[in-house]
Amino acid sequence: MGVFKIIRHTDGGYDYFNHAVNYVIYGHTDFGNAGSPNVNLECAVEQMHYVKKYFDKRGGNPLFHFIVVYNTKTAYDVERAKSITRSVADYFADRYQIIWCVHEKRMSKRYGGVSSMYHAHFVMNSVSYIDGKMFRGDYSEIYAFLEHIKRMTNDKSWTLRYGLDKENVCEVNQNDM
Repeated sequence: MGVFKIIRHTDGGYDYFNHAVNYVIYGHTDFGNAGSPNVNLECAVEQMHYVKKYFDKRGGNPLFHFIVVYNTKTAYDVERAKSITRSVADYFADRYQIIWCVHEKRMSKRYGGVSSMYHAHFVMNSVSYIDGKMFRGDYSEIYAFLEHIKRMTNDKSWTLRYGLDKENVCEVNQNDM
């Protein structure tokens, strides 16, 4: 089972925006494990800010930040995790600037050896570079995106969680809607 976690941190403004973008590109990310279908990583903050400025959309939630935690059967190595991550990011790439990185967490196996669990951080500009419309992130959009993740991973057992950080998580499923 994978986990799709949405990070809600709307009171941080542009300090949070800049931190999140820089974390995805530089923080705890091995070389080559970050990417974007439509942003130059060397100037991602500037490019995303430019879209907001161009459409005069500098208020509200500046980004959509989420994490996709893969199970070890789906993402069995870093190349597979990156491949799935690229496919996940492509869902929004035709309207929104999005960057991603893959992190590896090494875990001990029960009977010896080491396994790796991969997760990907995504930061998406909340303003469309096509028409300036803001990403709403309502339940229909979120669940449509979750269905895309399920298709990309060939795994129907995903869980959706909302939270600010690791300690503050609220789990939601479709039956709660």
